[in-house]
Amino acid sequence: MEIIMFIIFIVTNLFIILCMQFAYTHAYKYENGMYLNVHIPSSHKEDAEVTEIVTTGKRKMKHFQIANVIISIAICFIVFINIAVFVLVYIVWMFAYIFGIIHIPNNSHRKMYALKKQNGWIIEAQRKKVYIDTRVSAEAGATTVSYKWHALFLITELAAYIPYFMLGDTHYNILIISLFLCSVLISTLSLVFHAFINKSERHVYSMDSKLNLIVNNTMKRYKSIAMLLLSGLNAVAWIYVALYTGITGILPASSYYVYIFIQLIAVLGFIVPIYMGLNRKKELLSANTSPIDVDDDEYWKTGYYYNPDDKHILIENRMQSGNYTFNYAKKGAWIFTGITCAIIAGCIILVFVCMLPLINIQEKITLTNNNLTISAGGYTSEIDVNDITELKLLDELPDDSFLRTNGASTDSYDIGRYEGRTLGKCSLYVFDGYSPILMIKSDDTLVFVNSKEDGEIEKLYVELSQ
Repeated sequence: MEIIMFIIFIVTNLFIILCMQFAYTHAYKYENGMYLNVHIPSSHKEDAEVTEIVTTGKRKMKHFQIANVIISIAICFIVFINIAVFVLVYIVWMFAYIFGIIHIPNNSHRKMYALKKQNGWIIEAQRKKVYIDTRVSAEAGATTVSYKWHALFLITELAAYIPYFMLGDTHYNILIISLFLCSVLISTLSLVFHAFINKSERHVYSMDSKLNLIVNNTMKRYKSIAMLLLSGLNAVAWIYVALYTGITGILPASSYYVYIFIQLIAVLGFIVPIYMGLNRKKELLSANTSPIDVDDDEYWKTGYYYNPDDKHILIENRMQSGNYTFNYAKKGAWIFTGITCAIIAGCIILVFVCMLPLINIQEKITLTNNNLTISAGGYTSEIDVNDITELKLLDELPDDSFLRTNGASTDSYDIGRYEGRTLGKCSLYVFDGYSPILMIKSDDTLVFVNSKEDGEIEKLYVELSQ
């Protein structure tokens, strides 16, 4: 398991860093009259002050990315030492990386904007102007790739879940429902975003209306394909798990690995068309003989979009290629961001609370006044000795399909709440490679426990049998 996790996380980390490289480093090139997303007159783009900011920012970004490639790989080796520690360190690294990848270019952007203001490189004739191309606006909502295809994916995802719902098989219910809801959420968001693209992709780049129409339709097509690939492959990942589990009656770890692999392909299927579309857009606009220049840097001066006069709450993010951002002059943007941050913070706190007891698991077994208490890793089971109906020493766990419902499972231990297909709900306090395992059963409790200490379980068996 550790080897598989090691490989998955290394691939995922490098993939994330590569995506961020693509999204954030374009700004260090002089494109569309801008450096670091700040409009700089072409006559001043080679000024020493300008090139110093660009060069310094680019160097910091390069060093930051190289450092995080090394750190992200080094972190993955912790999985061989302690998975709980790895999860906590990984979360800390991920948020530090997110902060850095946003802060470094934004800091350079602010310096460039301050330099522009200081030198008065603002062309009033281009400031705060709004251009509308009626031909392009008339095409809003039209696309060569319909967003209705997402409905087919959603129907297929629902159909794959119906047998579990109809048969009432609760053995894998929690995991199946979780994967099903995640799949539906991704496909639904893809549908909504696809429809949004059809309506919002109506930018004016040139006085040539035909060129505007071509560029907008080109970006619609590539973005639509990206959304469909993401939604479709996401559906395939879920349907694979649903069919495999339904046919075989088991949900092995290999199914998760296949699921994750397909989802990574889905992300790649999303990114590649976006990248191709941006390159095609650049190619089309390179032949633009009558470009339209609008100096709206004032709305982006902090690195975030703030425009009270813009009625839109979601707009294309010029700070990150192919991405969208909120207009933080709108209350709804702050509300959505606040709720999202609160949910993420809550999830992080929950992960830390759950993982900290698993860093160094110490099993504790106490028997006092006919009350047996077993605890490990933050999980506890209490059994009245008088209610015990069956005791049995086993060389290994029964041959059953155990599903973890609330606990921790690694190659070293299985701790917490589980559900066996035939045995039903139970609690496991089992360290791999140690025997015997004591099965303790009462009317409403089933516990499997062993110990790393020689003779402790045999001693407990004797005490409970008396």
